[in-house]
Amino acid sequence: MLIRDFFCLKVDLDDIDENKFPKVQDLEFVDCILEEGEMLYIPPKWWHYVRSLTTSFSVSFWWSEGESSDAS
Repeated sequence: MLIRDFFCLKVDLDDIDENKFPKVQDLEFVDCILEEGEMLYIPPKWWHYVRSLTTSFSVSFWWSEGESSDAS
Protein backbone atom coordinates (compact mmCIF):
# COMPACT_ATOMS: atom_id res chain seq x y z
CA MET A 1 0.00 0.00 0.00
CA LEU A 2 1.33 3.44 -0.93
CA ILE A 3 0.75 6.27 1.54
CA ARG A 4 1.28 9.68 -0.02
CA ASP A 5 1.95 12.95 1.82
CA PHE A 6 3.31 11.17 4.90
CA PHE A 7 5.71 13.17 7.05
CA CYS A 8 7.40 12.59 10.39
CA LEU A 9 7.96 15.35 12.89
CA LYS A 10 11.64 15.96 13.61
CA VAL A 11 10.95 17.61 16.98
CA ASP A 12 10.88 15.55 20.18
CA LEU A 13 7.85 17.15 21.82
CA ASP A 14 8.73 15.56 25.17
CA ASP A 15 12.13 17.29 25.12
CA ILE A 16 12.06 20.28 22.73
CA ASP A 17 15.41 21.71 21.67
CA GLU A 18 14.41 25.40 21.63
CA ASN A 19 17.68 26.42 19.98
CA LYS A 20 17.25 24.03 17.08
CA PHE A 21 13.46 24.56 16.72
CA PRO A 22 12.65 28.05 18.05
CA LYS A 23 9.31 28.34 16.23
CA VAL A 24 7.88 25.33 18.06
CA GLN A 25 7.20 27.61 21.02
CA ASP A 26 4.74 29.63 18.86
CA LEU A 27 2.54 26.66 17.97
CA GLU A 28 -1.06 26.56 19.12
CA PHE A 29 -2.19 23.23 20.53
CA VAL A 30 -5.03 21.41 22.24
CA ASP A 31 -4.18 19.14 25.14
CA CYS A 32 -6.55 16.44 26.38
CA ILE A 33 -6.59 13.22 28.37
CA LEU A 34 -8.97 10.57 27.15
CA GLU A 35 -10.71 8.37 29.70
CA GLU A 36 -11.61 4.70 29.26
CA GLY A 37 -14.10 4.22 26.43
CA GLU A 38 -13.49 7.65 24.89
CA MET A 39 -12.02 8.29 21.47
CA LEU A 40 -10.62 11.28 19.61
CA TYR A 41 -11.22 12.09 15.95
CA ILE A 42 -8.26 13.77 14.26
CA PRO A 43 -9.23 15.32 10.89
CA PRO A 44 -7.21 14.36 7.80
CA LYS A 45 -3.81 16.03 7.45
CA TRP A 46 -3.89 17.54 10.95
CA TRP A 47 -0.51 17.37 12.67
CA HIS A 48 -0.83 15.53 15.94
CA TYR A 49 1.21 14.03 18.72
CA VAL A 50 -0.06 11.20 20.88
CA ARG A 51 1.44 9.80 24.06
CA SER A 52 -0.05 6.99 26.09
CA LEU A 53 -0.10 7.41 29.88
CA THR A 54 -0.96 3.73 30.42
CA THR A 55 -1.08 0.54 28.38
CA SER A 56 -3.44 1.25 25.51
CA PHE A 57 -4.52 0.30 22.03
CA SER A 58 -4.83 2.71 19.11
CA VAL A 59 -6.04 2.32 15.54
CA SER A 60 -5.34 4.59 12.59
CA PHE A 61 -7.23 4.45 9.32
CA TRP A 62 -5.61 5.94 6.21
CA TRP A 63 -7.76 6.25 3.13
CA SER A 64 -8.59 8.68 0.37
CA GLU A 65 -11.91 8.99 -1.43
CA GLY A 66 -11.78 8.00 -5.06
CA GLU A 67 -8.66 5.86 -4.74
CA SER A 68 -8.76 2.10 -4.83
CA SER A 69 -7.64 0.22 -1.73
CA ASP A 70 -6.61 -2.63 -4.02
CA ALA A 71 -2.99 -3.57 -3.16
CA SER A 72 -2.27 -4.94 -6.66
